[in-house]
Amino acid sequence: MIRVGFIGTGRFTRHHVEILQEIENVKVVGFVGSSQEKAEHFAAEYYETTGYQNLETMIAHEQLDAVYICVPPMAHENYEEILIEHNVPFLVEKPLGVDEDKVQQVRQKVIKKNHLTAVGYHFRYADTVKRFQEMLKEADVGTVMGKWMGSMPGVYWWKDQAQSGGQFNEQTTHVVDLIRFLFGEVKSVYAQESNAVTAKRDSSITVADVGLFTLTLESGLLVQISNTSVLPGGIGEVGINAYTDQGIVEWQMGHIEKKTEAKLEKYIARQNPYKRENEAFLHAVKTGDRSKILSDYEDGWKSFKVALAAQKSIHEKRVVNLSEWSE
Repeated sequence: MIRVGFIGTGRFTRHHVEILQEIENVKVVGFVGSSQEKAEHFAAEYYETTGYQNLETMIAHEQLDAVYICVPPMAHENYEEILIEHNVPFLVEKPLGVDEDKVQQVRQKVIKKNHLTAVGYHFRYADTVKRFQEMLKEADVGTVMGKWMGSMPGVYWWKDQAQSGGQFNEQTTHVVDLIRFLFGEVKSVYAQESNAVTAKRDSSITVADVGLFTLTLESGLLVQISNTSVLPGGIGEVGINAYTDQGIVEWQMGHIEKKTEAKLEKYIARQNPYKRENEAFLHAVKTGDRSKILSDYEDGWKSFKVALAAQKSIHEKRVVNLSEWSE
């Protein structure tokens, strides 16, 4: 039996718990919340679980085999360091944070201890992405366009640049990560952002609501990414288009299409990528075999670094090379 604890009592914690309830020989035993009351209230929904105000108390009272960190970007505190110290594997939801120094400190400790980690870039686990990879083997890619077009989440911290890191760090990082996974590492970033709509309605909003990002990959491939949070609720587009010598490959979470002169090929998603992500992590916890984990902390750092480069590009109004960050 794999005994799992959670840090966080929000939507993603609930989502992961519901998936773990479908997996055999896994038991959720405790939750850490921002307050004892929140943790206890959340734990009361699940049989034989306990709410804790802090991670140290949960570690002291539970025999933990793994912990999920599902907190907002600014709220990581010292959770990762404590879990590394106690040799407890963890899956952390993206992004890794907002503070470069803190993420680097965690990264160095993970490397030193060879700590078992996974990062919640669930797009990688989609069967549509596997089909995308197969289609790319047949073509030469000319350029790629990615997008995350949606509405602004209602939670207070998301609207604050200092707490969320902005849309590119908090949401569009999924698109960046998948582009890295499919097409290779990023060499440089040129970024522009503005607040076109939302700040006029709410002066407390400090995040941009429109962004354009040009990524040059190590291979020389040029990638354009767009994002916005100005759309009304319930409307949005998230995806990646590859323009190739064989046609256009369009990827979205639920399906993938390949358009050529002769035909339209469409593949509908059949698997839950969140479940595959969880199974890969728990397999590693149980057996020590990390080969099924498609994004660990080191790989997550590389996607986080692209967001750091984008912010630096915006502030300094120049192309920023990722080589400016020493490894």
